[in-house]
Amino acid sequence: MFPTHKDCINFRDGICMVLGVPVNPNGPACPRFTPKSPMPLAPQGSGEVSLEELKRRIDAAEAKLRMIKSMLEKLR
Repeated sequence: MFPTHKDCINFRDGICMVLGVPVNPNGPACPRFTPKSPMPLAPQGSGEVSLEELKRRIDAAEAKLRMIKSMLEKLR
């Protein structure tokens, strides 16, 4: 799987913070890609998710929702 903009630490609310331009969150990441967090080497065995991970997922979902709402507004 290739990294996407939404996986980059420099991506916020649909904007590349390095270049200051809007980007497709699901589009392929640019050469300046920096992962938000290191990828785990092995899958976690317990299946439990930390509170920090849940908060990160909520933040990502809220950012995606804001972007979708913005796109819907542009269609009006």
